Amino acid sequence: MENNYEKVSNLLKKENIVYDKEKLKEVIDYCEKKYVKVKKADEEMINHVIGVATEVAKLRLDDTSIYASLLHGLVKCEDYDPKEVSNKFGKEILEMITTVDKLSGLNFKSKEKMDNENLRKMFMAIAKDIRTVIIKLADRLYNMRNIKKSKNEELKNIMARECLEVYAPIAHRLGMSQVKSELEDISFRILMPAKYQLIKHQIDQKKKEREEYIQDRIDEVSEALKKQNIKATIYGRPKHFYSIYKKMKQKNCNADDLFDLLAIRIIVDTVADCYSVLGIVHDMYKPMPGRFKDYIAVPKTNMYQSLHTTVFGENGKPFEIQIRTWKMHKIADYGVAAHFAYKEKSSKITEADKKIVWLRQTLEIQKELADTTENLKKMKVELFGEEVFVFTPKGDIKALPKGSTPIDFAYSIHQKIAEKMVGAKINSKMVPINTKLENTDIVEIVTSPKASGPNNDWLKYVKTASAKNKITGYLKKQGKQVNVSKGKEILEKFVRKEKVPKELLLKEDNMQEMLKSTNFKSIEDLYENIGFGSVSPLKIVNKLVEVYNKQNKKEEIKTPVIRNNKKRKDRSFELVEVENIDNCLVKFAKCCSPIPGDDIVGYITFSNGVSIHRKDCKNIVSLQNKERLINVRWKDKVKVDFLARITVEANNKKSSILQDVLGKLKELKVDILELNSKFTDFDIIIINVAVNIKDVDTLQKIIKTIKKLDGVYDVKRNK
Repeated sequence: MENNYEKVSNLLKKENIVYDKEKLKEVIDYCEKKYVKVKKADEEMINHVIGVATEVAKLRLDDTSIYASLLHGLVKCEDYDPKEVSNKFGKEILEMITTVDKLSGLNFKSKEKMDNENLRKMFMAIAKDIRTVIIKLADRLYNMRNIKKSKNEELKNIMARECLEVYAPIAHRLGMSQVKSELEDISFRILMPAKYQLIKHQIDQKKKEREEYIQDRIDEVSEALKKQNIKATIYGRPKHFYSIYKKMKQKNCNADDLFDLLAIRIIVDTVADCYSVLGIVHDMYKPMPGRFKDYIAVPKTNMYQSLHTTVFGENGKPFEIQIRTWKMHKIADYGVAAHFAYKEKSSKITEADKKIVWLRQTLEIQKELADTTENLKKMKVELFGEEVFVFTPKGDIKALPKGSTPIDFAYSIHQKIAEKMVGAKINSKMVPINTKLENTDIVEIVTSPKASGPNNDWLKYVKTASAKNKITGYLKKQGKQVNVSKGKEILEKFVRKEKVPKELLLKEDNMQEMLKSTNFKSIEDLYENIGFGSVSPLKIVNKLVEVYNKQNKKEEIKTPVIRNNKKRKDRSFELVEVENIDNCLVKFAKCCSPIPGDDIVGYITFSNGVSIHRKDCKNIVSLQNKERLINVRWKDKVKVDFLARITVEANNKKSSILQDVLGKLKELKVDILELNSKFTDFDIIIINVAVNIKDVDTLQKIIKTIKKLDGVYDVKRNK
């Protein structure tokens, strides 16, 4: 028996796929070692991946796709290490097997609640490298061919339904008719066995009669083409069972009544020959009106090209004829994969060859192809790049424009939910409601009966027209007093960003002076217009600052902060040992504030001994001359407090958030040296805290504790 390496290498040679012998051997050796304890259903995993690689090779993809096909089962191994795979075989292959695994994870269990079109779009959006889609299709085709071995009837039905609703339509979009037809027929046999057997019986009854009729027509056409010196291959075109079933259902007839059940295919060398053959067969047989299609002049969106005509043969019996070139034939069967295969062979690339047509919803989009071999290796296409597909907590899919936020998501569910929104969770983590959504995010809207409702800021971040209209409509319905209140709140929020304290900037005298340079009759009128969104609060703040500066020729007042002015005794020399130097003068760098537990390094200064930095300090990382760096380490049992700074990002709509943070720090008995806060757009509060701590473990405990607070988005140590 052939060993696994010989089996795969012989396959690649047969399909004329160029490959690296050493790399293929390395991949096979790695697979044999990793898959030894892993099974795929009742089959050894190594046999499964070689089966998938065989299907991929038949589709004539590149060697990288073959390696990824062989390695895609690694994610099932207990000792799977992505870093090891990346180091051994490259980042490109790791990305491909990771994506194939993501696609495998989309089991679509609640299909009755989901839009199958969105499922297919989501599938394609996740797989930005088209080769991963083809690998996944090959994987599913291989599994379906071997599905008879499974005794789990429920699993068979689920897989068959997925093929009909998701995988076969994707294969169709990519022009892979052979894959599409086989997936459909196997699924049809599993899901509707009685109807499958009925059609099979109807076809088998007159199979011999049909075969004789078609052979007679093939002989007639072959003779006519020889007389005209046209080289052609002619054969009977088999009709797939599921396709027959759909046409029978559509036309409410039996299999024998279908015109294209009898069909022949003529394959020639050139496009000119296609039209010559069409003229010959129309001279030989009377064409059926309305049954001629020229897909050569106007190709289908999945690249399919061919001439279709239905004619009346002997005894007035209609049969279909398809006429195409060999290149068109390969693309009809293998779609995108065949397109790549032809590129590998072609020496001259025409402008038409540089374009490949993809279906995106009901529109056609085009992506320019680069060079031949390099194009295949680097090709990454988003078929539905203008949309993101996200889940509700219950598993329903929502399709939204790219760049959408939780606000768009909330309005896509219900207007009332959006108007009561106070926050959002993405993948169970609290985030600001202006966070951009990504494919496969699970989005949960946090609501409150006390929510203040939409405001003008929301309009800056929504992408969907319906959400914008609903927000605008809501704002217009608000009464004058509500807009006045909102306008005042918005203006005060912008004022807080200024260095001048709010109380001084919004003094009655300043406000009245500012009104003189505007068209507003009163402060209430101004607030109402800000609340409704017809005037920029930033413009008003700038005018207030101008008024204040004219009246107060003093230095700007800085925002007050809480400070603890404890003097810190410098005991640096007791804390750190410098390699090969005793009693060395050391200083801790203020740029990164290292603390015990941090990885540290020393920098030899000209006059202040050794400066101690964290190894990830930006000043050390960007250092050009590394010669002045020296090894240092923390001394054992250091008992000194260190300064550390953290930043907390939270939802300011939870009014007690600052008190909550301080409360947790108090519980942890943390010595606070400094605290200040500021507000940003979208009710986000940024809290900066400087604390005294003993080591990194203590700092991590503080960060972990504060992260658990309701309303906190993120906590991080300042670098």
